[in-house]
Amino acid sequence: MLKELNKYLFLAIIIYLSLFSCVKEVDFDQADDFEISPVIESSLIFLDEPADSFIVNGVATPPISDYVEIDIFNNEFVVDNLIKADFVLEATNSINRGFEIQVDFINDIDQLVHTFTFSAPPSTDGSDVLSNHTEVFEGESLIALKNTSKLVFTLSILSGGAIDQSMPGRIALRSKAIFYLNIGEEI
Repeated sequence: MLKELNKYLFLAIIIYLSLFSCVKEVDFDQADDFEISPVIESSLIFLDEPADSFIVNGVATPPISDYVEIDIFNNEFVVDNLIKADFVLEATNSINRGFEIQVDFINDIDQLVHTFTFSAPPSTDGSDVLSNHTEVFEGESLIALKNTSKLVFTLSILSGGAIDQSMPGRIALRSKAIFYLNIGEEI
C-alpha cells in the first residue's frame, strides 16, 4: 500500500510541477534570423617536377598543362550560398630559371570565364624560393567562378640562364580553394 501511495504522490507532484512551473515565452520568429557561415577548404592540384622535365635536347620544353574537373558548382545549394572564394597557390622553385603559372577557368562549353597568372622566380643558388598568390573571387569574378567546370593549370619555363639535362632543382606547385558560404540569409 505504501508503494501505491508513493506512486500517486509522485504522479501528483509531476502534474503540479508541469502545470505551475515558470516558462519563459518562446519567440519562434528567431528561427527566421538563423544564419551560419561555414568555411570549406579543398586541395586542388599538386605538382612536383625535377628540372630535367623541362628540357629536351638542351632546349626548354613547351608549356606543361594539366586540368582538374570541377563539379561542385553543379550543386544548387553551393551556388546559392557561396558568397566568396579564395584560390591560394604556392610555388617552390629551386631551378635557376623562373616559371609562369597560368590558371584558366573554363565553363561547360569550353569558354574561358576567368584567368590569372603569377610568377615563380628563379633560384640563384639552388635553394627553394617560395612564391604565393591568392586570387579572390567576389562580385563579377564570383559569378564567373560559379560557371566554372574545369581548371587548367599551365606551367611555362621562362628564358634565363643556361640549361642542360643535368640542371639541378625542382619546382613544386600546391593549390587549395577556400569557399565561404552563408546559409540562412537571402543573398
